[in-house]
Amino acid sequence: MKYLVFILMVLVGLWSFNSHASYNSMSFKIRSLGPHQYEYSSVWNPVTEEATLRVGLVLDKIDPFLQDKPLSFATAQKAEFVALDLPEVGEACEMISHWQFEYSPGLPHYLMYLTLKGAGCKKVSELFDVLQMRLRFTGVSLLQIEPIDVAVDISR
Repeated sequence: MKYLVFILMVLVGLWSFNSHASYNSMSFKIRSLGPHQYEYSSVWNPVTEEATLRVGLVLDKIDPFLQDKPLSFATAQKAEFVALDLPEVGEACEMISHWQFEYSPGLPHYLMYLTLKGAGCKKVSELFDVLQMRLRFTGVSLLQIEPIDVAVDISR
C-alpha cells in the first residue's frame, strides 16, 4: 500500500510539473513613449465592474518554437492572469472576459486589449503598467498544429 501511495504521489507530481511546463512563453515590455510615459490606458466602468485596458507592447523574449509563427490570441479558449510581484492584487478581480491580441513575427510593436471583470479589477487596472503581469492563454490556435498554451509576461 505504501508503494502505491508513493507511485501515485510521483505521478501526480509529474502531471503537475508537465501541466505548468507545457506553456510556451513570450515576454513583452510596455512600450515607452518618452521619459516616464508608457503606452498604456485604462477605463473603469463602475456600473458593470469592468476595466478595459489598452497596452502597447514591445517584444522582449520569445520561445524559439513561437518565433516565426503568427498567433491570434483571440482564438484562445481561456485567459487568466496573475501579478507576479503582488499576487493578492488580482484576487478580487474575477476574470478576463474579453481579450484581443495578435502576434506577427517581425513587427516593431503590438497592441493588446483586455477587459477585466470584477469588483477588484479597478485596482488591477490602476497598477497593471507598474506590476509584472503573467497572462496565461489556453488553447491558442496555430495553423495545422494542435492548439497550444501560451504564457505572456508583461512588465515595464
